[in-house]
Amino acid sequence: MIVEAENLGVSYGGTWGIRDLTFKAKTDRLALIGHNGSGKTTLLSILSGIRHPTIGRAMINGREPYERKDKWVAIRYSFEKPQFRIPVKVRDLVEVLQTNPRCPRVDEFIEALGIIQFLDGRIDSLSSGQAQLCNLLVALSCDSEVVVLDEPTAHLDSYRAGIVDELISKKKGVIIATHDFEEGEAVADYFLILREGRLVWSGTRRELFSNDVYEVTLVETGGQLPFKTLYRFGATLIVKADGDELVDMLFKGIIAGFKRAGLRYAYAKSS
Repeated sequence: MIVEAENLGVSYGGTWGIRDLTFKAKTDRLALIGHNGSGKTTLLSILSGIRHPTIGRAMINGREPYERKDKWVAIRYSFEKPQFRIPVKVRDLVEVLQTNPRCPRVDEFIEALGIIQFLDGRIDSLSSGQAQLCNLLVALSCDSEVVVLDEPTAHLDSYRAGIVDELISKKKGVIIATHDFEEGEAVADYFLILREGRLVWSGTRRELFSNDVYEVTLVETGGQLPFKTLYRFGATLIVKADGDELVDMLFKGIIAGFKRAGLRYAYAKSS
């Protein structure tokens, strides 16, 4: 999958949702990272073909998704807020999908997502988390060239979110928007960090983890380390350190764990 943009911008009555976005990502799974209002959903609406840009253009595999001309790629879009408002049972939705030859993995996904536990529930009476799982079932179990996912685990508990992230990490042709750094790192191999509608960092997974900066979890929230602390987030520190020393501290119980700094560091550094 090749996703690219050239001087891309979207204006909402004089306010720019995104502006001056230029990038080219060749990847199986692309993650858009940013806080609420950073422009992630606006960019997703362009890449999914829902919205036309005000200026510039975006392309997926060489074609502009909002220009529905000739034979176009199949794009499935899973919204952050579930859109199901129909008075039928989940079982009915599943049966419709099972009859579609382009949805060969329905049985696998209703088991993996836990949907089998509420098949007799009415779709318009589901909890937000259950509705989100149905949303993801439609997006992930059917064949498509590109799947666009807007905050796919926003309404899920951490256990179910982990299962969803594992499923996404095995799929190709995925574009995901999330404000969760751990989720982005779990599923994607190319990253775009947005802030106030502008691109502030982009790169591959290898580039993201190529430095000698670590994210360290302290045993005690007020603890300190004998290293230069670049950023602090409660009991989590971003430090410049030697990996062997951190291993020694881990075995001595001084720290609870560590890993190479990734999106949290890139995001903070780009502030």
